Order: sequence, then structure tokens, then C-alpha cells
Amino acid sequence: MKTKNILWILIVGLVGWIGCNDDNKTLTPSGVAEYELVIPQGNHEYDARIVDWFDRTGVYILYKFDPVDVYLKVQASWQEMYLDTIRTVNYYEMKEGDFVKDSVANLAGVEYKLGATKNSSTSWQEVSLDGKTLLVVNYKTQYEGTFSVEKADEAYVDKQLDLLEQLFLNFYPDSLLRSVMPLKIILGQGLKTVSGNQQTLLNKSYLLSFNNFIFSHGDESAGTMTDASKKTLKNDLNKWFLQTYDKMKDRFSYDDFYDVSDYYWAGVSASSRPVDSMSYRLGFVKRPYATSQLSLIQDDDLKNYVNMIFDYTYETLVATPVNGNYNANDLTGILHPLKDRNGLIRRKYDILINEFKRQGVDVETIGSYLGK
Repeated sequence: MKTKNILWILIVGLVGWIGCNDDNKTLTPSGVAEYELVIPQGNHEYDARIVDWFDRTGVYILYKFDPVDVYLKVQASWQEMYLDTIRTVNYYEMKEGDFVKDSVANLAGVEYKLGATKNSSTSWQEVSLDGKTLLVVNYKTQYEGTFSVEKADEAYVDKQLDLLEQLFLNFYPDSLLRSVMPLKIILGQGLKTVSGNQQTLLNKSYLLSFNNFIFSHGDESAGTMTDASKKTLKNDLNKWFLQTYDKMKDRFSYDDFYDVSDYYWAGVSASSRPVDSMSYRLGFVKRPYATSQLSLIQDDDLKNYVNMIFDYTYETLVATPVNGNYNANDLTGILHPLKDRNGLIRRKYDILINEFKRQGVDVETIGSYLGK
């Protein structure tokens, strides 16, 4: 049995501590239970695989979990999503000239229909009159928190683990995963976040939350997902891991990549960036992002190269193009001299491939898995 104890300690405060102590007093247990992770969580065949991943990477893969395992965040904030109702109350005093007619109060030309009025599926209003005081109460339902996830169905964890391994974990060496992965991988189902307006739920396949990487599909979808859907998930997941996940980004050095192209308009004006016809010869596979902020320009440049590797086979990239004209929607032949006239695109491509390989990551293999 593999166990790891993690103590959550709340420091209440030290009062009157000025370099002295009382040797006559002994410390006694607080009575607060330790936070403990234990694997294996069962005796299924896949539990042995989970223990093997722990032995190799130090990562706990959990299909049984309590809310504290997934929703607790640093500084004791709680991320569980829930539906809340916001209530706003306004009082208005009727003055001379204001009146009520046919259950509608008219105050200074503004009409309020007495009773309850539904404005939309998520908001409604209640208006009542108490003597000369008009009470207007507005209600709005919205989601609070960050996300919600349910426990995986144990009947599907085996196939869910297959997905996680085939589309993600197997592409990276154990030593790299040990150094960058969060402490826990949560195997769940029904993972949801909420849209920016806090009204619409969004289905998610994965999510990074504090010290957890949460992976959904702990249901029948693990066994029914088409190859096309798997490929989309594989690309999204690994692009996120390589381009966005901070601990992973910090493992790589992109200085040589950035030194190839001249970001001459950085700090000057976005309107000075290369036009389409100049992009290829300056080493850009797509016209640079419309900003003068250097970090954003470089991030976009790197993203375009990673996307190119994922979305096109090497054979397509070196194929003879119809012409050397700029085409942001088709990078066929982008490594051919007809398009890469100055060889800068090839140089940046090779630098990037070699930098990933230095960390044991073969992005060409990741991109080609399940086809382009």
C-alpha cells in the first residue's frame, strides 16, 4: 500500500512569544485528522497500473475522492460550482404626480408592473406597494464557484485510464512528469465549468485546479469516443500542456528560437509588424499577432509553430508548394525553399524540435498519433 500524509496546519497565532519557552509544558496531539492519500483505492486490475504510475512519477491517480480533494484551493478558498440567486432590493417613495392604474405603478414616468414578472429564464422581478412605498425586488440566478466534477464510474475507469495514457501521459518521460505534474490526477466524470456570464455550463474533458489535474470521461464515453474525437482531445490536451502549463513551459529554453526572427516592431507599433508577403522570409509561419508587446508576439510565434507541428505531417511541410505565396490557412510546403526563401522557418523548426527532444518529448510523434 502506498501512502502519503499531507498535514494541513492552520496557524492561529503566537501571543507573547519573545524568545522564551516553558519547559514544563508538553505538546499534545491536536485531535485534527491528518489529510492522507492512500493507493490503491480498490482491487481492480487497473489499480495495479495506478500504483505503477505512482512508483514511476510520484503522482496519485484517484478515482475515489472527497470534495476537499478537488475543491480546496490555497488560502482556503472553495472552488465547487453551485447555482445561486442574487437578490437586489430597491425602495421608491411615491410623490405628487405618481399614480397606480391597472396594476401598474407610474413613478416619474417609469412604469412598474405590480406582482411577479419573469424577464428571462434566469431573472425575474417582484413589485409590491405598501402605502406610498413601492418595493422592487430583482432576482437573478447565476453560477458561483469555478467547476464541478463527479466521481468516475468504476466500471469505466479502465478505459478512462487507457485514454489518459494513450492521449497524454505516454508521450512524456517519467522523470519529466515527476517534476512538473500536480500531486494528484483526479479521474472523474461530468466535468463542468461556467461561461463568462455565469449563466451557461460548459462541458470539459480536463482542467488544472490548484494541485490537481482533473480528467473527465469516467463514464461510457471512455469506450465510445471516435478516433476523430480522440485526436481533437489529444491535440487540445498536449498543446495546453506544452504551451500554457507554466511548470512545463519553464522546463524549456526558447531563446535560440526567438533569436532567429527580428521582432523589430516590439515596443514601437503593432501597425509596423510584417505584412503577409514578408512573413515567411522573416521566419513567421503566420503573420505576427497585432500587438507591440514582445512577450505576446513571441508567445504567438511559438504557438503557431507548435500548432503547425501538430496539424501537419513532416511530408506535407516539406512538399513542393504550388507557389511561394503566403497562405495562413494552408502551410503545405512551408519548409520548402519556395516558401522558406531565407531558411529561417526551417532553422526555427529544427531548434524547436531539438529543444523538445532535449527534455525527452517528441512533438512530431505526438502530432502524428491518430493521424493529422
